[in-house]
Amino acid sequence: MFEISGSDISSLGDADLRSLVFQLATAELRAKGYPLSSVTAGGDQDAADGGLDVRVECPTGITDPDFVPRRLTGFQVKKPDMPAAAIRAEMRPNDLLRNVIRKLADASGAYVIVSAQGSVADKALAARRQAIREALSDLPNAAQLHTDFYDRNRIATWVNQYPGIAAWVRSRIGRPLSGWSGISDWEGRANGNRKPYLFNDKACLIDERSRDSKHVTITEGITRLRNALLTPRQCIRLIGLSGVGKTRLVQALFEQNVGTDPLDPSLAVYTDYSEETTPTARDMARDLIARRQRAILVVDNCNPNTHAELARLCASDASEVSLITVEYDVRDDEPGQTDVFRLQSASPDLVTEWIKQNFPDVSQVDREKIAAFSDGNFRVAGALAQTVGKGETLGSLKSRDLFERIFRQRNEPDRQLLQVAEDLSLLYSIDGEDISDEGELAQVGTIRGVGARPLYEALAEMRQRGVVQARGHFRAILPQAIANALAAHALERTPPADFDQFCVRLPPRMLKSISRRLGYLHDSRIAQSTVTRWLQAEGPLGDLIAMGEDGFQIIINIAPVAPEAVLAKLERERA
Repeated sequence: MFEISGSDISSLGDADLRSLVFQLATAELRAKGYPLSSVTAGGDQDAADGGLDVRVECPTGITDPDFVPRRLTGFQVKKPDMPAAAIRAEMRPNDLLRNVIRKLADASGAYVIVSAQGSVADKALAARRQAIREALSDLPNAAQLHTDFYDRNRIATWVNQYPGIAAWVRSRIGRPLSGWSGISDWEGRANGNRKPYLFNDKACLIDERSRDSKHVTITEGITRLRNALLTPRQCIRLIGLSGVGKTRLVQALFEQNVGTDPLDPSLAVYTDYSEETTPTARDMARDLIARRQRAILVVDNCNPNTHAELARLCASDASEVSLITVEYDVRDDEPGQTDVFRLQSASPDLVTEWIKQNFPDVSQVDREKIAAFSDGNFRVAGALAQTVGKGETLGSLKSRDLFERIFRQRNEPDRQLLQVAEDLSLLYSIDGEDISDEGELAQVGTIRGVGARPLYEALAEMRQRGVVQARGHFRAILPQAIANALAAHALERTPPADFDQFCVRLPPRMLKSISRRLGYLHDSRIAQSTVTRWLQAEGPLGDLIAMGEDGFQIIINIAPVAPEAVLAKLERERA
């Protein structure tokens, strides 16, 4: 899929070509376990002493050398073709051998000319290699210097060992695969916009591979994730609430300044599956496996069914692919239990520091207020921080005011949209595409006498504001801090009898979805009274125990809201 040809290499500009050789040399040394500091780039290629474009200086000799032939190697990178006359002019300006080449020979190093335009057959390649040797005619120790010429096809061969670098080349020449990128193009990293990854030992991951779902610090969690993904055929599932920083954590796995032994970014290919992706993640996995390509496949916003299929492919005996998928599941089933890690909400002080990093104009007092309100959710914190005007303060605003700011953002107040969102939030997730009279949208609309189409349009508007996520035909209002507040308001303005009558008519999937939402409203007195009614044998849903598996799932979901009532219910049944 990411296969690069010699003609692709010839389309690169001078700066990109030099950057490419730097990335390739770094990737090769990383794979062999040499320090990345061994590779440097810079020096004016037009300087009098002919500064090398890319220089490799390893502390020890290179075992099993490939495109980097010696521990001390200099690459002279040129976009134009380099026939014999051009080679001599490059190596011997004013007929004097460049001093940098003499130093390479003194150290028994290597000198390689790279040409993006050159495409040479065996005879022409031999002529260019001979031209390099002839330019060394007056160098006493020329025999100590290894020399070579890399044309565009040999560079393409080098690139195709690393799918992440191949993705970068495609993006630089304007031929990216739709929805796919390498790590260097991931959310602005190539433009130097990546801010340092913020973490502390208060934030934690839950390693669900262990029976007791062990809590680990972010530092330890990053080490565990890296160790797992180093091995081909290892499949990881990173889950957690929307807005807690799952995607940023995956990015940090490849960053040099986060912990030790980062993953190799040249092996990583990334896609966000909430956007249109061509090829599909399944086809990408199949292609990488068929070519026996070592790769780390990163699929963000990956639904459980796609994850299960990708895990089956990537874990096969023929695979050299490691897989990590990222998801907040908006359906009612749990993701497949591969090796699952769950990221929890950040601590308030970490969110405060994040706001300072991204919104420097927000005062310290407002940072702390926003952090407390966001409940460890970066997306909520960012949405609220964006609403703070220059010279404005949030000090006197109440929680309801802050919430409405997040929902409204910079749009005009829309009371009708807000009320529709409240009703939609009663469900943890909803089928947002079926607008028939029997669909879930139509059933939610019966609460206020609203048709399915207005609810569909409201979901579309909220998705544009970034508070609705989609997985297939399912929709969910996220993050939870927003959805829970909306649902609580919906309960407050709905008479209990009307809400019970609404629930009686719902199929099991919708009932389980509502019960899952109620499970987050343990501080709401109305939610507590609703749960208490549901647990009564003569309650609006009938006997939940008698409902079988669906009833038990509902009880599990609502247990945090009224634990004593749930225990009493179970005690009565046992008696």
